[in-house]
Amino acid sequence: MEIYETPLPGVGVRYEFTAEAGDHVGVVVRRDGKRDIALYDREDPDACRGTLELSEGDASKLAELLGGTNITARLEDLRHSIVGLAIEWVTMPAAGGLVNRTLAEGKIRTLTSASVVAVIRGDQGIPGIEPSFVFEAGDTVLVMGSDEAVDRAAHILTG
Repeated sequence: MEIYETPLPGVGVRYEFTAEAGDHVGVVVRRDGKRDIALYDREDPDACRGTLELSEGDASKLAELLGGTNITARLEDLRHSIVGLAIEWVTMPAAGGLVNRTLAEGKIRTLTSASVVAVIRGDQGIPGIEPSFVFEAGDTVLVMGSDEAVDRAAHILTG
């Protein structure tokens, strides 16, 4: 499944995908923690059939019901405990950025001060990756740091 990520300056990030049944789904992850879920019309992908706004708590509960883990809640607690901390999940593109390159080659920590904390590849979580770790298309990378540092790190990761 392809998940498309679109930065929304000042708002957050929109993720879109087409479900196996053919429905086009969008999720906007806002910087204020809220989530908007949109279901688009199958015949007209620019027309939205409906939206649902979820609070942070609602989104966490839904993620657990859909098979998510408690790590998201723990990260949210951490973010609220440390003022200015940004936590982002960055999906690696099909090509470009650091795809098929190592963490060391990206020099993310040196250039941005952000930290790559973990990677999710398929069903496997990989915490504490080494500098020799090679990113692959579709990897989901957990990045932490200031808002600006995380944005710069995401740009290095995705190109």
